[in-house]
Amino acid sequence: MALAPGVANPQEYVGDTVAREQTSLWADAWRRLRRNRLALVATVFIGFVLLVAIISVFWTPYPIYRESVAPTDQAGRDILSRLAVGAQISLEVGVGTQILVVAFGILVGLTAGYYRGILDGVISTVINIFYGIPSLLVALLMVLLLGRGLDKIIIAIAATSWMDMARLVRGQGLALREREFVEAARAGGAKASRIIFRHILPNALGPIIVQATFGVPAAILFEAFLSFLGLGVQPPAPSWGSMAADGFQALRLAPHIVLAPALALSLTLMAFNFLGDGLRDALDPRQKR
Repeated sequence: MALAPGVANPQEYVGDTVAREQTSLWADAWRRLRRNRLALVATVFIGFVLLVAIISVFWTPYPIYRESVAPTDQAGRDILSRLAVGAQISLEVGVGTQILVVAFGILVGLTAGYYRGILDGVISTVINIFYGIPSLLVALLMVLLLGRGLDKIIIAIAATSWMDMARLVRGQGLALREREFVEAARAGGAKASRIIFRHILPNALGPIIVQATFGVPAAILFEAFLSFLGLGVQPPAPSWGSMAADGFQALRLAPHIVLAPALALSLTLMAFNFLGDGLRDALDPRQKR
C-alpha cells in the first residue's frame, strides 16, 4: 500500500483514511435523512416528548397524586400531568434498555465476530438458547425475582432483547474483519482491541444505531404491557400502560381515561419506527448519491 507523503506509520494512515470515509458517510446520511419528511416529523415529535418528559421532572400542571378540577382519571388525578410523567418513565425505559442492549450486544457480538472459532460457536449457541425461551417468561421471572423498580424493569427487558443486537454486531464483525483496511491494520501490527474498536466498530455503527432506534419502541411497548398486567413500575407511578389498565374498567363511562395514554403510546411508538425507517434508508451506503 502506497502511503501518503509524510506518513511513516501504516496504522496512522489507515486510521486517517477510515476517519475521512466515515465523515463523508455520516454527512451523506444526514443529507438523505433531511429529505425524508416523515422521519423529520417523527424526530420533531420525539423531541417534543423528550421536552415534556424533562419539564415534568420539575413541573406539572397539578401534583400527579392529588385530586384536581381538570379532566381526571377514576381516582380524581389529573390525566395531563400523569401523561407528562408517564412520558418520562417510557423514555427512561426505552433509552435505558437500549443502552444496556447496545453495550452488551457490542461486547458479545464483536467478540464472536472477530475471534470466530470455538468462542463464536459458544456465543452463538447461547444466543440461540435465549431465542428459544419466551421473552415474556424471562421478563416475568426477573421482575418477580428482582422486584418492580424502574431499574429492575429496564434490566428485565434488556435481558430479553440483547440477542438481536448481538447477532447483528456479530454479522458486522464477520464481514468487516475481512476488509482491506482491517487487513492493513493487522499487517501493521495493531492489537486486536485496537482493530475492533478503532476500525470495525466505527464501520458498524450505522446498523447498530438503526437497530437501537427500533429497539426503543419495542422496550416501551414491553414496559406498557407489563404495567397493564400490573407487573410494571410500582403504583401510583404513572406509566402509560398502568394508566390504560386503571381506566379499562371505566371504558364506557369515561373512555378518555384509556384513550389518552393509548394515543400517547401509539404516537410515540410510530414516531420511533418512522425515525428508524428513515435512519435505515439514510445509512444505507447503496443509496449514496
